[in-house]
Amino acid sequence: MLGKDPRLKLALAEWAEIAPQLGLVGADFKSKVIWQKDEPKRSHIVVRLKGKRKLILKRIFKAPDDSDHLGTVQAQQGVFERLAKQQRAHAPEVLYCNDDGTLVIMVEASGKTLNDHLSAGRPHAQMLRRSGAWLAAFHNTMPTEKRTYQPKYMVAHVSRMGDAVLEGALNVPLPDLFIASCAKIPQIAETVSDQQTTSAVKHGDFNLRNILLGPDGETGLDFKSTSTAPVGFDIARLLMDYAEMFQPKTDLQPGAVLFDTTLASFFDGYDLVGRDDPSVRFVPFVQLLNDWRLIPTNPVLRSWRQVARMEAIEALARNAFGFT
Repeated sequence: MLGKDPRLKLALAEWAEIAPQLGLVGADFKSKVIWQKDEPKRSHIVVRLKGKRKLILKRIFKAPDDSDHLGTVQAQQGVFERLAKQQRAHAPEVLYCNDDGTLVIMVEASGKTLNDHLSAGRPHAQMLRRSGAWLAAFHNTMPTEKRTYQPKYMVAHVSRMGDAVLEGALNVPLPDLFIASCAKIPQIAETVSDQQTTSAVKHGDFNLRNILLGPDGETGLDFKSTSTAPVGFDIARLLMDYAEMFQPKTDLQPGAVLFDTTLASFFDGYDLVGRDDPSVRFVPFVQLLNDWRLIPTNPVLRSWRQVARMEAIEALARNAFGFT
């Protein structure tokens, strides 16, 4: 029971001490856990605080050693400030952060996640267009740079994954298909190498749950520490999350992972580059493999989302890499 979760009790006790610093009384707020994760290496809760103001409390208890909690909070506040004059593109304002970034109080953003809208049957084209428009606004909050696209680092990353599965150091579902799929990446990379791309500030985890679509516009969530990368990284993260959960699984053009309608809808809102950008064309194939390796090999251990995702991943891989 979340109400008896000791993590919630601790977080609310910390909130009671912080609230006066914000000119608020902690006891005047009602709390509700809206998200939680409790795994061997990851433990955190997200709590909605409703009172004089609508706030969100995020408390991290365990995370990988290389996590940069403070950097992510600073990145979010930076985006909030850079988007402040935008009419529809937003980021939540940070009101409080402890010394290491494991406890954050922020203003609650309005709207529902893209995942929730799609699950509720909202028009996919409209939702993807709005998400694309937000990402373009975000990418433009810092100077962009034209670059020559070099996929060799991602090719090496995929090669290491394939070797790890072959040697038994990494376990994935359908290992033979995974290894064969990894072997196709260099050939795809050759079709985009040395072409011009655009590099921009990177969100780092732009998935279906990290953007809210509301009546006042769109709000990005859960930024990673500030860095730059070809724009295809963020685009592929979102569109492959969409493809694996909501895109139809049949009648896809051979060699593709994304429908033309998926790309057309997103790029109706995203205007920094077009769908022909080399990073947009290449990174989705690598993202598919990255998502694949996170699925438990034992079907019994998979959540319902992982069950659905793995079914889509297999279908997409067979189509994309020519194993139909």
